[in-house]
Amino acid sequence: MISDIAWADGSFVRCDEMSLSPATHSLSYGTSVFEGIRSYGGNIFKCEDHVERLRRSADVFGHTVPYSNADLTNLCYELLKVNKLADAYIKFLVFYDDSDVSFKAQGCSSKVVAIALPFPSKSASEPYRLATATWRRAPASCHPYQAKTSSTYALSYLSYHQKAVGYDDVIFLSTTDTVCESSGSNVFFIKGDDLFTPTTDLALAGITRRVIIDDLCPRLNVSVTERDISYTELESFDGAFLCGTAMEITRISQIDEIRYKTSALVGALATEYHNLTNRRSAP
Repeated sequence: MISDIAWADGSFVRCDEMSLSPATHSLSYGTSVFEGIRSYGGNIFKCEDHVERLRRSADVFGHTVPYSNADLTNLCYELLKVNKLADAYIKFLVFYDDSDVSFKAQGCSSKVVAIALPFPSKSASEPYRLATATWRRAPASCHPYQAKTSSTYALSYLSYHQKAVGYDDVIFLSTTDTVCESSGSNVFFIKGDDLFTPTTDLALAGITRRVIIDDLCPRLNVSVTERDISYTELESFDGAFLCGTAMEITRISQIDEIRYKTSALVGALATEYHNLTNRRSAP
């Protein structure tokens, strides 16, 4: 359930009073970009990093975002305030309007909208079971994977709804059978006391992923290797987990027929992440 009040191009408006033309360019051509941000106890985690990634995604599609990063950060806090939310998920959407129904977007303007919904910090969650997606990730030369765009997640939608019964999510492979990511989260694998994660050539460079690599692993004296990981390697790992803004850190118990044991390292990382995100600091 989304919040009652959204922010749209500089104004707060009621969500039920907003309208969208069926001729909206981004509905037809997948030219929208978005960003998801979490707040914990009223403190927004890595807000500036998310806002900067939104801007980079918008640049890929030629969108104009006429607000500074500070403006967008401040409006996130205002959005929480007007909706009386503390633990929340804030979603930005940047899209082209309905000035041109062809794919060229001539005369279209970029619209910037933000909504929020209650999203409490989760406690220990059930591990995820992943099935290999039917669809493959095309080479990096074929798609802008570093833009958080609706066109990428269209394939996530298809694959998620086509997954085998009994599985929680899918894992994407490349056309050369290397591991990419899940439908919406980065993935890490464990071997002994070391972590391995795919490169981000065919996956979004997640902010939570970077927090794990740059902040959490040094605290726990854990080494991380970023490299291509072949599907045939998966049986050799001791454990695995997903990570993302909404997912936080969630253990993987199974990929197809490959099963992974519970790992103390996943628990330690999850605890460190919880401690980091739940600091009560001022914006």
